[in-house]
Amino acid sequence: MIRSILRHSACVATLLGAAACGRNQTAIQLEKILSSADPRAAVGARVDLVRRVYLDRDYKPLWLKGSKLQGRARDLIETLCHAEREGLRAADYDLAGLETELARLKADRKSHPAALASLDLHLTRAFLDYGGDLLAGRLDPHAVDNGWYIKARRAVVDSTLRSALKKDSFDDMVSPLRPHQKEYQELLDKLAEYREIEAKGGWGTIFGVSRLQWGDDGPYIEVLRERLQATGDLEKSDGKPIYDDKVKAAVARFQERHGITADSVVDSKTVAALNVPVETRIRIIELNLERYRWLPSDFGKRYIMVNIPDYRLYAYDEGKERFTMRVIVGEEYSHATPVFADSMTYIVFRPQWEVPRRILVDSVLPHVRKNVNYLALHSYEVVDNARNEVIADPSTINWRKLDLKNLPFRVRQKPGPRNDLGIVKFMFPNQFSIYLHDSPDDSLFQRQTRTLSNGCVRVEDPVKLAGYVLDEQEGWGEKKILEAIAADPTKEIAPTTVYLKHPVPVYLLYLTAFVRDGVLQFRDDPYGKDQRAMARMGQPAPSDSSECERLKKLAEGGL
Repeated sequence: MIRSILRHSACVATLLGAAACGRNQTAIQLEKILSSADPRAAVGARVDLVRRVYLDRDYKPLWLKGSKLQGRARDLIETLCHAEREGLRAADYDLAGLETELARLKADRKSHPAALASLDLHLTRAFLDYGGDLLAGRLDPHAVDNGWYIKARRAVVDSTLRSALKKDSFDDMVSPLRPHQKEYQELLDKLAEYREIEAKGGWGTIFGVSRLQWGDDGPYIEVLRERLQATGDLEKSDGKPIYDDKVKAAVARFQERHGITADSVVDSKTVAALNVPVETRIRIIELNLERYRWLPSDFGKRYIMVNIPDYRLYAYDEGKERFTMRVIVGEEYSHATPVFADSMTYIVFRPQWEVPRRILVDSVLPHVRKNVNYLALHSYEVVDNARNEVIADPSTINWRKLDLKNLPFRVRQKPGPRNDLGIVKFMFPNQFSIYLHDSPDDSLFQRQTRTLSNGCVRVEDPVKLAGYVLDEQEGWGEKKILEAIAADPTKEIAPTTVYLKHPVPVYLLYLTAFVRDGVLQFRDDPYGKDQRAMARMGQPAPSDSSECERLKKLAEGGL
């Protein structure tokens, strides 16, 4: 209060011009509003944050200089009008209310300090709403996806926005809020391309046919060519409506980037992918931009990333992809692989497998009840929980009369060629008991859809992955890795554990649209997450370009 009185007295007592007094009076009004008992009507829900932001600058307006909007205010309005460029929704930021406030000030012609203060707060609220969405997403991932456990950036939203508003230029305010992964910017660029396709009318639908292949001709091929040209899979030409070599290559390209077996035959699955409307593809891109906002802004320079719908693992060094390999992930329903991140701290060569209780009850015990020799055939041994000793003769157990909620034993699978974990497992201890491991059945990696595991992630080339993980571990070259994997047939196989000197971050993600090597990729939605998330995101509101033109015109000149 004393500060406010002194500031007001200075304005009255000095011979400063009207602009200076007006500027001080606006600051007085800002302090008055923010010092009131309940300023939510003026500043929205982030009362404490807005108070701290203006206190940081001694209540000096953020967006106004005298009775004129600063350049960064006009930049903010431009950005809000085109929020769709970032995969966001302009309708979320009350542009109509901002237009009404600006029009009222223009019509009044007196620039009352209270009205100017209200406008400054309105712009600040709009920035915080937009900045919060850009930083951490429009939606809370935990409310949208019950299988998403990566720590969101919502915990640091207020501190990050407060720091951003201390910058002078609008670009410097916004740049720290965007995800830093280059893949995010690449996906934004593809969003712009697909919006251009939408503006041109999208693409046609192929109907009445379920199979097209090399050598076919006729009107269906003409529709197919136009569809492939629309997304750049086929170069535009005046060629005849024939399924020639160029169309064959274009179909393979389309199939590859949609996760379909690239056999160059347009079957029912390929037709279904071709017929997804451009509007739906845009919404899928927007959703995956949102998922990037739910992730840490920077993964670091060295990390492992598994994209569940892509069924692939990517290893990065110095921020660049070092290699990729196929993986097998959890089944769609009861064993879905969760989305989370942790740090790999050790690996185990020739591991034994402690069979999880759920798998033991659901998968192992039914076989054992039919034939107790099933245990020996699959290298299982039964360990008494009380004595922590292997039960030499499992047939002494009454397998048909067990309390499944309180089993007196556990079952583990011995190291060896039959072990379900293969020759190595990669451990990043977590609440889900999920880890990466080898598989004794390499043929499964040849399948296009690989939701086949009990939740853990099986890797195609465990030796290569071990070499990457142990790359910075002294004494662990390829020769020693192969020695650790090899088993002496004359001795009982024992696990070898290696603790990592430098833990490796591991990210298990769920992205159904992404860019790889400059090419936009789409994948099926094996766990049905897209449909649920898009329902929560809602339909895009129709854009009104005239509203933005009016706003920009109102923002020019004085108020």
